Amino acid sequence: MNVFTDNLDGQELMLSRPQDGHALGPVADDWEAAEVWLAAVGRKSGNGSTATRDTYGYHLAKLRWYCENVGRVTPSRWSMQDVEDFYRFLEDVPDDGLCAMGAGRYALPGESGYTPFRKRPAKSSQSDIQRFVHALLKAWHSMGYIRINPMALTGTMSARKINVERSISEAVFDIVLSTLSSSDVISFSERQRQLRDVFILTAFRELGLRASELVGAKMGAFYQLTDPATRNRYWIFLVTAETGKGAKERRVPVTRALLASLMVYRQAFGLPALPAHGDDTPLLLSSRTKVVHIGDKKIKHVSDRRFFGAWHAIGTRQGLYKIVKERLALAQSFLVASGKLELAAELEKASPHWLRHTFAKAALLKGQSMREVASLLGHASVDTTMIYTDQDALDLVRALERTSPETIAVEQSIPS
Repeated sequence: MNVFTDNLDGQELMLSRPQDGHALGPVADDWEAAEVWLAAVGRKSGNGSTATRDTYGYHLAKLRWYCENVGRVTPSRWSMQDVEDFYRFLEDVPDDGLCAMGAGRYALPGESGYTPFRKRPAKSSQSDIQRFVHALLKAWHSMGYIRINPMALTGTMSARKINVERSISEAVFDIVLSTLSSSDVISFSERQRQLRDVFILTAFRELGLRASELVGAKMGAFYQLTDPATRNRYWIFLVTAETGKGAKERRVPVTRALLASLMVYRQAFGLPALPAHGDDTPLLLSSRTKVVHIGDKKIKHVSDRRFFGAWHAIGTRQGLYKIVKERLALAQSFLVASGKLELAAELEKASPHWLRHTFAKAALLKGQSMREVASLLGHASVDTTMIYTDQDALDLVRALERTSPETIAVEQSIPS
């Protein structure tokens, strides 16, 4: 079979070598073959959710950049050695493999210094990327695109595990919110961003959402539910099948603090304090406006576009991640300046997902049952939720207390 090559700086690139008669249809190269598979992954969800498809798309960009710039071998030509080389690259991405940053932003695709790696992948991220590649090659093999799966013997790293230490205390969370709320703002747009970001942090704290569930939500996710027994009306937040992990809906009660934050945030963007039923406005708005047309007239003036509510939206997890990290860094700087270095250290590596863990631990400490917290978090099994509590160890301790209480090392609680 012919070997197709390209040449970059004198280093030969080994291009796609699919098998004859494969079932992926007419594809020009491995990257088109990958897109065919990704489209099938998207259809497999059965509910239109793009969460898995989008995540795999990010991993594919990393794989392609590596193949074209480092490994110089496309995946359909990989051997076990190529797999091992890729693993080693992920373990320690060199400086020139990280995306360049300048003028307050990362380089974009097509710009000098761009790569899809903004930072070196953590162990859990390496595992995610490896599992993606394994799934891709397995699918290619089953469709006859490649003769042998080079990862058949290599496998992947262990699955991602919840690290319950990746959370921040409620006290530090209060400092994050108070620092943000009290920070000086000058412009109208700064005030909008401040109130929006207070809402974002409060939503993470009060709802325990995943980043994808928050960034993909609409204002209409907030709705009222009447209890037939008491006739009381309660606010609920709906995580839709389109954004929920595993295409599962769930409903989370809304706290007073979150509702108050939502109302102030909406009013800052010229919206009624409370969302109407079915409001399809994106939940996370940008202070930037977009050009709109009223009839044949183009509305160009910013103040007019604000009047018509022509706001851009925060539409990606990366955008949300950046917002949260910037606000956490603000609080961290305040704590460092105040000499509270131990508290500041809690925020050094914190991320949106840390705030989800914070919610879970706080809910359990307040006495909510394991099953209730599992439902709030959207866990498929309470076994996942139990990780937050050392429940297995507690069950063994209680069993020994019943059978051999004199053998347990225990410090008696002091009556309050």
